[in-house]
Amino acid sequence: MMHLTPEQLAVVRQYAALLDTMEEGFAYVVESFHHYERTQGDAVLADLFTALGRIHDVNERLLSRFFAENAAIMAEIRRFSAVADEAWKLDGKLQDANGKQQLVETCLAPAFEAWKASMLTHLRPYVEQ
Repeated sequence: MMHLTPEQLAVVRQYAALLDTMEEGFAYVVESFHHYERTQGDAVLADLFTALGRIHDVNERLLSRFFAENAAIMAEIRRFSAVADEAWKLDGKLQDANGKQQLVETCLAPAFEAWKASMLTHLRPYVEQ
């Protein structure tokens, strides 16, 4: 395991917490397709798009420097582009409720959840210090 500074560890812990929050957000959005009392689905989805951009930025600017020597984490950073590709499939389809639902439920949310689980497997030793 690489040695990280206290500041770097704080970033990694905040990053992991954001991933957990995003997973909760995806669960809310998916529920909102089936439970109409969940009226904030579109707002949460917009927040998730913002968060995906932030994850990309942190991956590129910070994590890729912190973990440059860790091949497994670097592979996960590169693999995040597959999640971003799934998000781009929604471009121009946000007004199509059925299309949006299908893409979020079958493509974007599962891609994010799989990537998150794998990424956190590699980050857990740092988060739990």
